[in-house]
Amino acid sequence: MIARLLVLVALALVLLPPAPARAAPSRALPAELVLRGDNIIEVLLNDVPVRLEVSAEAFGPPVINPDLAERLQLVPGFRRGWMFGPVQVTGMGGALTIDFGAGPATSIITWAERAVTDRADGIIGVHHLPHRRVTFELGAPTGPEQVRQFALIRAGGGRNTRLGAEIMVSKRKLMMIFVPARAENLITAPTANFIATYLEGGFVKGSKATAVMDFAVERPTRVMRIARPLELGDLLIDEFAVRVEDYGRADKVGEIGENDPRFQKGQILVTRRKGWGKPDLLTRIGRDQVAHCSRITYDLEQRKIGLSCAERQE
Repeated sequence: MIARLLVLVALALVLLPPAPARAAPSRALPAELVLRGDNIIEVLLNDVPVRLEVSAEAFGPPVINPDLAERLQLVPGFRRGWMFGPVQVTGMGGALTIDFGAGPATSIITWAERAVTDRADGIIGVHHLPHRRVTFELGAPTGPEQVRQFALIRAGGGRNTRLGAEIMVSKRKLMMIFVPARAENLITAPTANFIATYLEGGFVKGSKATAVMDFAVERPTRVMRIARPLELGDLLIDEFAVRVEDYGRADKVGEIGENDPRFQKGQILVTRRKGWGKPDLLTRIGRDQVAHCSRITYDLEQRKIGLSCAERQE
């Protein structure tokens, strides 16, 4: 009798409908991503683990190195290029799946025949990250700090999105992109002409140098000082590295002479120079300018950029 009862129970268990499968637990990303050192994050591209360098200077879709594109056996869906004045880097792109840790999503990824970075498998801009806030830790505070906030501006449309702050120069808006990975404040030749026209700028003698761009492209520069500093909050910006041969020539800047009256305190300046060319109205603000700041936070939800800075020591 007991044996028969056990057989019936076993048959009943076999005939029971299967229990519904449990849904996979959702993976929530932290609201804030804090970056230090080389600013590297790990993601999955087409289910392959890769390392991407987060750059506040990067614009447009993420760019990966050609060896990774070959490893992923990517087939290009379109072609694109990057211009650095007269230097053109040709590339291509396609749609891949990218997973930051909360599940895969489709994203456009681009690549070229030359590596975009030697620190990771590729570069990704702040604007492509899924977090509500992204913070770059620049260093330890040097004293009591205050947070300066600026309106976060998106420019460039969907193809070449950039994030930065804006400042008025004459009747035009100049976009300032904070780039702590770069030392100098960097502008192109037409923008140098524009700034020099309205703010009395001149080249410093003996200041020739080289700026290294993405894809290891090198561009010649000269240092330009301006007699009327730009005021971005309490940041006084009075010096730029000018890409003297990019998108034109900086012929309207001129030289700073010995005992140049434009740079003497208390001078009232009235410019008679006319504007020239078509400036891109874009400057990259380097780490030397914000050396007294310990962090930069991009609040993508509130559309603000926060600089946590101590009082600057002159």
